[in-house]
Amino acid sequence: MDLNEIFTLLISGVIGTVGFSILFKSNKSRVFCCAVGGLLVTAVYLWCVSITDNLFFQNFLPSLFATVYAEIMARVMKAPTTPILACSIIALIPGGRLYNTTYHFVAGNMEAFDSELISMLQVAAGICVGITCVSVIVNEINRHKFKQIFDKD
Repeated sequence: MDLNEIFTLLISGVIGTVGFSILFKSNKSRVFCCAVGGLLVTAVYLWCVSITDNLFFQNFLPSLFATVYAEIMARVMKAPTTPILACSIIALIPGGRLYNTTYHFVAGNMEAFDSELISMLQVAAGICVGITCVSVIVNEINRHKFKQIFDKD
C-alpha cells in the first residue's frame, strides 16, 4: 500500500466518522472526539492489514482499541460510551462485503456467495469479540467498585 492510498483511507475514515457523529446528533466536542477515534481506529486497522492476512484479527485489534478509546473518552467527557464507540468504529463495518455477499446470492453464484459470507462473518466476529472483551472487563471493574462502595456501609 502506498502513502497516497494510506492517506486517502485515513481521511475517508475520519469523514465517515464525522458523518455518523452528525447523524447521531453529537455535540461539537463529541464530534471531534469521534473523529480522532475514527482516525486512530483506521490507523490501527491499516497497521493490522499490513501485518496479517487474517480477517478476524484485522478487525479484532482495531475494535478492541476502539472500545478502550471510547471507554476512556466517555469518562473524560462525562458522556455515554455507546455513541462514541459506534461512531469511532464505523470505518470497520463491512459494507462492501455485505453488498458483495448479497449480490452473489441474488445472482445465484453460490460459490462466490459462500466465500464472501465466510469473509463477512470473520470480519463481524472480529468486531464483536473485540467490543465484547473490553466491555466485559470494564463491566467487571465497575461492578467490583460498586460492590466495595456498598460493602463499606
